[in-house]
Amino acid sequence: MPAFENRPEPRETRELADAEILLERDAGIVVRDGVRLSADVYRPNRPGRFPAILEHLPYRKDDTRAATDRANGTFLAEHGLALVRLDVRGTGSSGGIATDEYTLDEQLDGVDAVAWIASRDWSNGNVGSWGVSYGGFSSIQLACNRPPALKAIAATYATDDRYTDDMHFAGGGLCALELAHYPLRILAMNALPPTPDPGEADEIFTERWLRRVRATPPWILRWLEEQHDGPYWRNGSARPDYDRIECPALLVAGWRDGYRTAMLRLAKELRAPWQLLAGPWMHTTPDVGIPGPRYPFLDEVVRWFIRYLDPSARTEPDVSERPRTVFFLTGYDRPAVPPAEVAGTWMGTDRWPEEVDETSLFLTAAGGLAAEPDTGFAVVACPFDPSVGAMSGNWCPPPPGHGLPFDQRPDEARSAVFTSEPLEGALDVLGMPRVRLRVEHPGPCAIVALKLADVAPDGSSQLVTRGSLSLAHRDGSTEPTLFAGIGDIEIELQATGWRFAAGHRIRLAVAGSDWPTVWPLPTTDPIRLHVGGGPRAVLLLPGLPSDARPYEPTGALFGGRPAAGSVSLPARSTWRAVANGIEATSGIEASDEDGFEHPEEGLRVEEARSYHAFLNPSDPLSAKAGGRATFRVKTARSDVLTTATGEFGCDASVFTYDLRLVVREGGRVLHRDRWRGSVPRRLC
Repeated sequence: MPAFENRPEPRETRELADAEILLERDAGIVVRDGVRLSADVYRPNRPGRFPAILEHLPYRKDDTRAATDRANGTFLAEHGLALVRLDVRGTGSSGGIATDEYTLDEQLDGVDAVAWIASRDWSNGNVGSWGVSYGGFSSIQLACNRPPALKAIAATYATDDRYTDDMHFAGGGLCALELAHYPLRILAMNALPPTPDPGEADEIFTERWLRRVRATPPWILRWLEEQHDGPYWRNGSARPDYDRIECPALLVAGWRDGYRTAMLRLAKELRAPWQLLAGPWMHTTPDVGIPGPRYPFLDEVVRWFIRYLDPSARTEPDVSERPRTVFFLTGYDRPAVPPAEVAGTWMGTDRWPEEVDETSLFLTAAGGLAAEPDTGFAVVACPFDPSVGAMSGNWCPPPPGHGLPFDQRPDEARSAVFTSEPLEGALDVLGMPRVRLRVEHPGPCAIVALKLADVAPDGSSQLVTRGSLSLAHRDGSTEPTLFAGIGDIEIELQATGWRFAAGHRIRLAVAGSDWPTVWPLPTTDPIRLHVGGGPRAVLLLPGLPSDARPYEPTGALFGGRPAAGSVSLPARSTWRAVANGIEATSGIEASDEDGFEHPEEGLRVEEARSYHAFLNPSDPLSAKAGGRATFRVKTARSDVLTTATGEFGCDASVFTYDLRLVVREGGRVLHRDRWRGSVPRRLC
């Protein structure tokens, strides 16, 4: 076995921040099956034993995430905490093969890493885990495995249920636009090289790198196959066995992030101590939250971990003094141009989710929302148009701040719409709204998509929250069944914190499509709603707990400062809802570019992504999604460019895919691969 496979000592030790911080780069953690994982350790550069935090990611600490990791590690070490930033096996500089996300081996690697951290002579034996998105998933999974030294976690924008609340499926429907985004990004990233071992010959290094590339599959292929819930998705999901989590958990949600419902549900279900922070943000950390206002998140993380990992050294004010739940109650903003900072106010409560009343608004035969059930009765047909949904924006908008919702009226014009009278007073909502409906469809299946909106006196309609359900999944997603005829359903909308102002109206739009968030089903028959004639069609809005009160966040904003010596490259982003009258297609096209360079270390990283999804509004089988992701990593030793492209389509019985990967070094093609095929559609 080559020496680099099990070398325990760090590759390099250096001092940062005027020698106040010690960085050990590429420290080896050899796990139970002999694979050597690579970690960077940031810790105070002084004698003592310190609490430590594990961050476990596949996003390459030595290049693509180097600037962010350096900034976070420096901040935490300045506050008396050690950060151990670990590359997932088969990614970055860690050994092994990354066969999929959140594998059992990966989760057990986290358990081994906690034991390794607790045994270091600089550790006080108490370990925490934190992360945003993938790192939040890892933290929740680690807590479920209960390593003895793990004392607390802080999970941001993550999920307790990999099937219902991740980027793969929504309400049982295949997520469409996401096929062309993250799966291609991770395919291109996984093809980047590991860090060469000191003294390793170029030929040996290149063969080691390409051997890993050839062995690493596109993760999307397995995700396409697993269309129903089951053991594959239960792996790595806390739900339904929440009692496995015994350590305290700090949970963070964003009202425009895709994982907001999961984080609120996790708080409701945990028996272990928890605190919840829910702000107006998309998929950006609260310190740099988009849209604002921002929140002193890293200050709070420090106080949280010191409380549970080092109680003798509490900072002031102690995190235990803040309300158990802090949330931003969002107000209306004109949706034509998303503001940099949204209207609303910070609130706190210790009683949520207990002591919450619901407001019931009944759908009426005349297209209203009323406080009492309608005695009249009507069967309301939702217009057939599989392109409805493009105004809703991205289900999980990535930085730098695109993919936020447009004015909803173009989509509402092609939906069945139910609108309240102007409100006499403000109505506050916190949590997950629910909608009960009686629906009719000839079968074999259909999608019911819901949008809750805030309608201003001038008629503009701002999206509050959304939800959808494939009717085959009405009784669960483990064994979906055909739907035909008439049935009663309940759909939970994504979590929100919202204030409908006096004089505004509440609107519920119902459609048979949510394109391109969800892939359309092979049907052209509209869904029909049975409205009125009793309480069968109702919108249920959870209110605020009785102790909800204004809250003023304390602490300094970290501000997303770059690491010392790091320079951000210009960032560009687009998000367009496009209707092409010549080709008769409708959908979304989007792109992102960003990067950074660290001249002192001779590192430059550039990333670019483009993705799109289009269909003919008269033909759900015309749906197509595609994209391209590239990484360019330049070091003193190499100049590597990886490119992943993908196109996805369908007919009535299968989904099709065509993926390509090209790896170049110094302009020379080192590797090409292509995966083409189809996967049977299983009520999806």
